[in-house]
Amino acid sequence: MSATERLARFIIETAYDDVPTAALKTAKMAMLDCLGVTIAGSAEPAADIICDYVRELEAKPVASIIGRGLRTSATEAALANGIMAHALDYDDVNNAMSGHPSVPLLPAVFAVGEQLGSAGRDVLLAYVVGFETQAKIGRAVNPEHYRLGWHPTSTLGTMGAAAAAAKLLGLSVEETKMALGLAASEAAGLRQNFGTMTKPFHPGNAARSGILAARLAKKGFTADAAILEAPLGFCQLFAGTGHYDSDNITAGLGEAWDLVTTSVGIKQYPCCAFTHPAVDAMIDLIRAYDLLPQDVEAVEAEVNALAPQILIHNNPRTGLEGKFSMQFCLAVALIDRQVGLRQFTDEKINQPMARELMAKTRMVVGPKQPANGVPPTVVRVTLRDGRTVSRQVDRAKGQPQNPLSDEELVAKYLDCAATVLGPQEAKTSLHMMQQLEDMRNIGELMDIVVAR
Repeated sequence: MSATERLARFIIETAYDDVPTAALKTAKMAMLDCLGVTIAGSAEPAADIICDYVRELEAKPVASIIGRGLRTSATEAALANGIMAHALDYDDVNNAMSGHPSVPLLPAVFAVGEQLGSAGRDVLLAYVVGFETQAKIGRAVNPEHYRLGWHPTSTLGTMGAAAAAAKLLGLSVEETKMALGLAASEAAGLRQNFGTMTKPFHPGNAARSGILAARLAKKGFTADAAILEAPLGFCQLFAGTGHYDSDNITAGLGEAWDLVTTSVGIKQYPCCAFTHPAVDAMIDLIRAYDLLPQDVEAVEAEVNALAPQILIHNNPRTGLEGKFSMQFCLAVALIDRQVGLRQFTDEKINQPMARELMAKTRMVVGPKQPANGVPPTVVRVTLRDGRTVSRQVDRAKGQPQNPLSDEELVAKYLDCAATVLGPQEAKTSLHMMQQLEDMRNIGELMDIVVAR
């Protein structure tokens, strides 16, 4: 049986009771986090642009755009919500995928689920099979896929969104193979666009494309039935000869759940995850030594070899570029003593103190780069009085090895939700997400989070 066939069978034949409790718990945690950052992201400039575009389409209003008081078609709602979910770069990460798993998935399952009137349990299960699809294909093509410059949140996210939509729409195994084939031809997303509005466009487009692929397949649209392992298929084209193993797609499928084994990292800061260990270290140094910007002579961040390939904005000029700048993240931590939703603005990034500190900060690759695993991050701050203070962080707070507590996750959600929702609406939506598997119709939640 081909990898595509086995994956399609997993997507369609997996029942809610087949999923381990630990996997369901992680899925609910990730979905709650993603909803929160989507609500907060609904106030971003990219949200204004995409909502103006959606209004012009005048599509049948069957699915909600979160935080905007607007309803449209399921595909366009998924597009808009996916953009807003990733606009702040505050959403979760997964190592097998080498990307952000929830931002293509949650918009897809919410949009399709709302249109269908799906129960919360069905939406949760669709998210789970979509997550596993992304992670398993990621295991087959990474790290080469990422190294080549693809953005897996978009490429793999399109496949995951198609799987999730296929599950909710009740496709057959054969139709699901067609949906995966269609999704593979829609998958795209270039890392060069990091630091621009196009990065959050990636998961929005993935969510929309996945829904479209599943719907067309349900109507009889055809595609290659072995798209993952075929000679000119997904793995070959997105990783290259000798750099993928399609057997990894089916290894442990339905047994070793990536929602459990690799889990998700929940972000403390709304910026690229590769800055987080260094920000943790800097915040700790600030608290331990009461550091002030004027005390600092130089800053050095010792990082892993991949970080400089991703943190490409060494001299950022916009808030979006600042999310992919180690120099700015450490500078704003020193200035504001926090790195949160209000730190990544064009005004802050261009203030004289920030520019002075960025000029004093450099990023270097550490001398020890283990073949397996991630080396620690070390931040060294040289002070004007001649002292050098340093901190090492092995895993950023929020990563699976150093997770947020339930209370910290709830606090993050309520902080994000408060940017748009009233206190009662925020608490009600929190409770609904915590009891998602018991919800009779996902539309009850969407009626609250659509807001305005």
